[in-house]
Amino acid sequence: MEVVLSEKCFGEYLNLIHELTGITIAKNRTSMIEGRLRKRVSTLKLSSYEDYLRLVKQDRSEQISFIDLITTNETYFFRTPRIWDYLETKFLPKWIAEHPKQVFTAWSAAASSGEEAHSLGILCQSFKDKHPNFLYQIVGTDISAEMIGLCQSGAYSGRSIESFRKTRTPLFDRFMRLSDSEEFRVSSEIKSRLRFLQHNLFRPLPTQDRFDLVLLRNVLIYFTAKDQETVLSLVEPRLAENGVLIIGESESLTHIRTQFKPIEPFVYNSKNASSSMNKAG
Repeated sequence: MEVVLSEKCFGEYLNLIHELTGITIAKNRTSMIEGRLRKRVSTLKLSSYEDYLRLVKQDRSEQISFIDLITTNETYFFRTPRIWDYLETKFLPKWIAEHPKQVFTAWSAAASSGEEAHSLGILCQSFKDKHPNFLYQIVGTDISAEMIGLCQSGAYSGRSIESFRKTRTPLFDRFMRLSDSEEFRVSSEIKSRLRFLQHNLFRPLPTQDRFDLVLLRNVLIYFTAKDQETVLSLVEPRLAENGVLIIGESESLTHIRTQFKPIEPFVYNSKNASSSMNKAG
């Protein structure tokens, strides 16, 4: 007999998902949740979705697997070209002019499988080729332990690199290395400047770092307005003076209360920032 996810149990899953991740899932997505959990319920030889719900609530290690199943992780290298053009032609040149002896720090705050953080590493290393004194460090975080494992492995193939390989061929050839497993990895000079941590955006970042750039892209859309405000209130103190926040192309901060103000499309800085970086370029 096929196991069915009841309306009551589905509602309890929605509450648990929000409690563990902050993600708000629409009440018409029963089939999505059912589909993502079905194989796990079968693998554990449980008789119902209710049994699995009880297990997740009781077992911390199973919560990690549950989060991996629920969260959506689809990304690719150099997503939204105008953002990377802004960083390359406006932001980084102005930053190094104003911080000639400092280390540039960045946080990819919803790193997924790591393409964004690795894209930024490639961009920074390319910038370093032209400015040898430029130094950088990049932190990537994600709530999913599975995704952090993929970030740390840093092996990519297929859809995630297709566009990168075609549209930025010189960068691809310069910085990507083909492994024995027919996957591509960034060069060691970039890899050494990347580190990845598991982190829930609804908790303070467990480091004392402050960042010149925070990429918080394509994750706010999964949160309610109130939860977006909570996340942004934790991000803002981690920005260095005149640091910038970049969000996703389908996101906006205009409808919520935050300490951020727009300076470019998708680009914000803190209302407490000085005026020198308000227009990068």
